[in-house]
Amino acid sequence: MAFFTSLPKNPIAWPSTGLILYILSLLHLAHVIQRVRGWYRLRHVPGPPLAGWTSLWLTKGFMNGAFFQNVPALEEKYGPLVRIGPNMVVCTDVDTMYRMMGVRSDYRKSQWYTIARISRVADHILTIIDPELRRERKKYIMPAYTGRDVNHFEEGTDRALAAWIDLIERKYLSTPRESFECVKQDRDAKGVLAVNDATVPVLMAISNYVAFWKLVRMWPFYLALPNDGDECGFGAIVGHASKIITERLNPNVKPHTTPKRDMLQSFIDHGLRGEALKQEVGIQFFAGSDTVSSLLYTTFLLLLTHPATYARLQSELDTAFAQGNITPSPSIRDAEAHALPYLQAVIREGLRLFPPLCAPPLFKEVPRGGDVVCGHALPGGTLVATGDQQWHGSRERAFWGEDADCFRPERWLELVRRYNWSLADPLNPPKIQNNGVWQVRDFWVRVEKR
Repeated sequence: MAFFTSLPKNPIAWPSTGLILYILSLLHLAHVIQRVRGWYRLRHVPGPPLAGWTSLWLTKGFMNGAFFQNVPALEEKYGPLVRIGPNMVVCTDVDTMYRMMGVRSDYRKSQWYTIARISRVADHILTIIDPELRRERKKYIMPAYTGRDVNHFEEGTDRALAAWIDLIERKYLSTPRESFECVKQDRDAKGVLAVNDATVPVLMAISNYVAFWKLVRMWPFYLALPNDGDECGFGAIVGHASKIITERLNPNVKPHTTPKRDMLQSFIDHGLRGEALKQEVGIQFFAGSDTVSSLLYTTFLLLLTHPATYARLQSELDTAFAQGNITPSPSIRDAEAHALPYLQAVIREGLRLFPPLCAPPLFKEVPRGGDVVCGHALPGGTLVATGDQQWHGSRERAFWGEDADCFRPERWLELVRRYNWSLADPLNPPKIQNNGVWQVRDFWVRVEKR
């Protein structure tokens, strides 16, 4: 304090060093006050001691990929509502999560979602926060997502599977066989996988610092972001998407009249244009790639580590093929796969144990006026992590039993084996709608013991 009392009363006459120290002191004091206020507003919510002051421990959990695995331990120690950051909480109560994530919930997407932007200035459907703008965008894209405007989708998937199987047969099969280059590029051609593996852990680690992402999108930092002209990585994919759009919209090219409609053509036919069209097409290359592939290899890993389950699935497939229930093509048809109960049970069990999207926090924002969650008052603007609920809920012992952590596809067959199920009122079937995800309401059934 002696330093400040010795300074001249007129700040202009202060030495430059003293002025700088004074400004730094004020900034430090403002920072301390902000930290204390941040801690105070959620002081009543239990959690790790450091969580009220800093998000660094949360960053560490994202970096090593263990955040979603740490949530059950946090629940056991602190209860269903845990403070995980200065303005962040995680809730493990299933009923509360359903209320927060409902179609008509007052909880809105937080600014956290904006970190998934491909462009620094435009949004796609995943990053649009305003509910009205999101509903408006859905008018253009939902017909494609529901499959109403996209035909021959299964045939396209079959062609991709056939190329994959051909590559395995010719190059990677563990039997003496001549190797041919049947797939032109058996490599990470655009470098997307390498960039993805190197950057995603880092991006997840800093995902809870939204202010940092806003800074990155400013000049000159945004110049280092991926762009259309890149030869590899995410920028190359975005550039590829831009090229496809330009060719499709070129008036000098014959209109796209082929009956094999794709999602891009559906977007165009419903009036989507400009940067919005570019963003929705660009997200197609990312949103459904890692999630699908992760489900495939985690489920296959579970099968390989459970030989009895693997043998039973193989037996069901062999029997169906011998009886002519599976067409002798590189891949079975979707309708044929749905007729194989054990295969469907394996898929569901794989989804249960390793839901593809469970690590990102997917923060929702408490509405203005606040809310009471699990007995604790949360002020408006508090961020509630919802992404981990897929992992936690799918392993909840109160619902799945004591073997919730075990890979046991049979759990999906027991209800059919033990009971006869039918619609309670066939003349009033369930109501189904799609608002980004399928919603089924008034689904009443009659259950009879066999």
